[in-house]
Amino acid sequence: MREERVAKRYARALFNAAVRTQAVDAVSEALQQLLNTLHEQPPLRTLLLNPLIPRERKQQMVQEAIGRQTHPLLASLLSVLVDKRRERLLPEVAREFGELCDEHMGIVRVRATTAYPLDSQQEHALVRGLEQRTGKTVVLQTNVDPSLIGGIVVRIGDTIIDGSVRGQLLRLRQYLLNA
Repeated sequence: MREERVAKRYARALFNAAVRTQAVDAVSEALQQLLNTLHEQPPLRTLLLNPLIPRERKQQMVQEAIGRQTHPLLASLLSVLVDKRRERLLPEVAREFGELCDEHMGIVRVRATTAYPLDSQQEHALVRGLEQRTGKTVVLQTNVDPSLIGGIVVRIGDTIIDGSVRGQLLRLRQYLLNA
C-alpha cells in the first residue's frame, strides 16, 4: 500500500511537469515506449532492477542508453527513481500516469463482462449509455463469462454494477437466508 502511494506521488509529479510544459502526449508515448523496451530487452530490465548493481552504474545507464532516446522529463524521473532505489515502481508509476492522462482528457475505461458476446449495436448502445451516465468518453473493453448466465457486469474504476442473472440469484439467496 505504501509503495502504491509513493508511485502515485511520482506519477502526479511527472504529470504536473508534463502539463506545465504541454508535453502530456509526448511523455505518455515515451513512457509506453520505455516500458515496451524494458519488456522486450530482459538484460536492460535486469540491469535496471537488480539491487546489487550500484546506483552510479544505473545512473550512467539511464543517461547513456535511455536518457538520449526518451523525453527529458522521463529521463529525470528515471534518474530520481534510481537515486532513491525505487526503479521497481516504474510500471506502477506508468499505470498511475495513464490514469491521470485519462482523467485529464475526460476518458473513462470501462470493463464489461457478459454471458454472451455483444454485437456492435449492443456495444454502441452500452457505450452511449455509459457516456451519458459518466459525462466522459468511454473506452470499452468486453469480456465473456458464461457463468453469468445472462445480463452484464460493468466495472468503472472502483465501481461495479452487477446486472447479471448470477448476481441477482446470489442477492436473492442472501435475502432469503437473512429473512
